[in-house]
Amino acid sequence: MLYQAYVPGASNSTAKKKIVYLTLVTESDAEIMSAQGLAALRRERMMRLCQEAQAQGALLGYEDLVQLLLSSLSTLKRDLRLLRNQGQSVPLYRKRQRSLLPRQIGIEKRAEAESTP
Repeated sequence: MLYQAYVPGASNSTAKKKIVYLTLVTESDAEIMSAQGLAALRRERMMRLCQEAQAQGALLGYEDLVQLLLSSLSTLKRDLRLLRNQGQSVPLYRKRQRSLLPRQIGIEKRAEAESTP
């Protein structure tokens, strides 16, 4: 399957995408499904898709995995957390987090106000 994935290193405002080849179904999927169940199959596919995209110089994001695996965002985040807790690295595109600076400044000012007599 052809799919557009994020190119790592691009800023969020100019996030670039490139076309990658992804394998949605493999011969081993039926064995995994019968032996370990649907959740294990979903995690296996998630790892495979993310690794295939990374090998082609791109990364999949959460929204990509939601579309490709037909699962909810909360389910995918739970699966990612489980995989990471098992020591597996999941290459995934993440938008940069907001700066915590304004919040930190507010905390520092409040601490200063409380400490001055």
